Amino acid sequence: MVPSIISFSGKVIGISLLAIAIVAIGGNVLVHYHQAQMVSGHYPGHCSYAVSITGLSDYQGDPVTEIAVPIPVIGGSPVFSDEDLQRMVSENCTPLPVMTKDGEMLALWLSGTGFTDISAAISQDFSKSPSLEEMQEGVFVPTSSRLFEAGNTSDIFPYIIIPDSLRHVSSDPGPILISVNFTVFGSTTFGERSPDYHVSIVEQIPPGKTGIVPVEPRVYYRDSLSEAFRPLEENISTNYDGR
Repeated sequence: MVPSIISFSGKVIGISLLAIAIVAIGGNVLVHYHQAQMVSGHYPGHCSYAVSITGLSDYQGDPVTEIAVPIPVIGGSPVFSDEDLQRMVSENCTPLPVMTKDGEMLALWLSGTGFTDISAAISQDFSKSPSLEEMQEGVFVPTSSRLFEAGNTSDIFPYIIIPDSLRHVSSDPGPILISVNFTVFGSTTFGERSPDYHVSIVEQIPPGKTGIVPVEPRVYYRDSLSEAFRPLEENISTNYDGR
């Protein structure tokens, strides 16, 4: 069964648009950054990774509760080191890399039995200019062949881990909304600029659903900082050259 991603409710659309708006603002900042770097013909790119989990106020868990989310890779190589992930700017949680049966993930540790919204983010220079093929192959890991073999999905997806100890405390709990975003602002070499990519996971977790939750990333791109991000349609040729 293909994982249920999200009904296109106003709340979910709002979260997605907010994420893309934040990326656009970051792009405008980078315009000034590149202008200030006019020393050589090459301007390095930039990347960001951000996780946000809302709706936790209706839930409680163990004294230490861990929610795990996928991390970004490009061409099979991690974008951020373990040290980078531990230095993420966070709110109401502690981000730490953890190893699972399928590979490394980012764990967000929540302390105490009562919760509130949490977030973690990091950004840094990024020298690599990923190709369209690399972005289409899948950016978020790990993926689990165990889900595919068990017939739980029709493909191999990255996933989120919701602990079994997480339980709702209100009589009418809302869903947990998880947003994971990875953005690459392309580098520029002698006036030739690489495309920007934005890969987003937005998943709504209904009350009572725990364990491994498959998620499906959406890929967006743009050719210049003056453009808005647009979805990468399945029928776009893998020979796309950014023009």
